[in-house]
Order: sequence, then C-alpha cells, then structure tokens
Amino acid sequence: MRKSTFVKHINQLEAEDLRTELTLLYDKLDAVKKFYKLELGSETDRVKLYTAAKKKIASKYATKSFRKPRRPRIQKINTILRDLKKEAIFSYEMIDIYLFTTETAVEFMDTYDFYSDPLHNNIKQSFTKALILIKENRMVSEYDERCKIIIKKTKFFGDIQRELEHEYENYILE
Repeated sequence: MRKSTFVKHINQLEAEDLRTELTLLYDKLDAVKKFYKLELGSETDRVKLYTAAKKKIASKYATKSFRKPRRPRIQKINTILRDLKKEAIFSYEMIDIYLFTTETAVEFMDTYDFYSDPLHNNIKQSFTKALILIKENRMVSEYDERCKIIIKKTKFFGDIQRELEHEYENYILE
C-alpha cells in the first residue's frame, strides 16, 4: 500500500476509530510498542536502551588473549548500529553511540596493536557519521573536545589520524 492510500484512509476515519486503530497496532506490532516506549517514555528508558547498546558494542571488541587478540566483530557492530538508528527518536542521540564506537575501536587498536582494513573503515565511518550529526544538530560545542581527543589517540596510526583530521575539518571547521 502506498503512503497516499494510507493517508487517505486515515483522513476518512473518525477520532474514535483512529484511537482503535492505534490501540490495535500497539497490541499487534512490537515496533509500534518500541516506538511509543521511546517517544512517550522517560529519559531513563532511552538511557537504558543506549547503555545496553554500548555494552553490546564493547562486547564485540572484547578478547581474552593479549598476545593474539580476537578480531573485532565489525559486521555485528554495524548491525547493532543500524538497528539502533531505526529505533532512535532523535538523531542527536546517535552521536554518542557513533563516538563511543569510534573510541572503543581506537582503544582496541592501541591496546592490542591490531590493524585491519575493516577496523580502519569502521573507525572512519563511525566518526564521519558522528560529525555529520554534530553539524546537523549544531552541537559542535558539546562534542568538539571529545572529537579532538579521539583524533589525538590515533597518533600511532598515521593514516587513520590524517583521515579523521580531514573529516573533522570538512564537517566541523568549514
């Protein structure tokens, strides 16, 4: 069904029928429940969701062996980020998640002296997505220092540092 058909259908319904439709959707679809839980729920509900996501992301970088670290699960991290982005009500809430992903990846690289192209790409993409949202939401003052710290932490990985500096200059300093 097209959106125009749906809108036409909704416009024909009375107020009581609309309430019934919404109640039916809420009862039948988990996505609707999640949406209204975040939309109408308290700040603590959203904080719980993002805290749980951070724990999941951090667990994908966890490894037991210092000498031979397990490769980070980049695909699973990207799935977590995609799912969370779908659930997010406000776009600026994703800034912290993208920066956390970048910080965790950089920490993993630095701690285990581990480099791979997927990890490199993950760092760059997460950082770039965060910068785009920072600029769109005009939140440079809130996140500027954190971005600079991330760039400084990549000092032992020259290519990544240059790329992150370039992205920072493109989105924040232009």
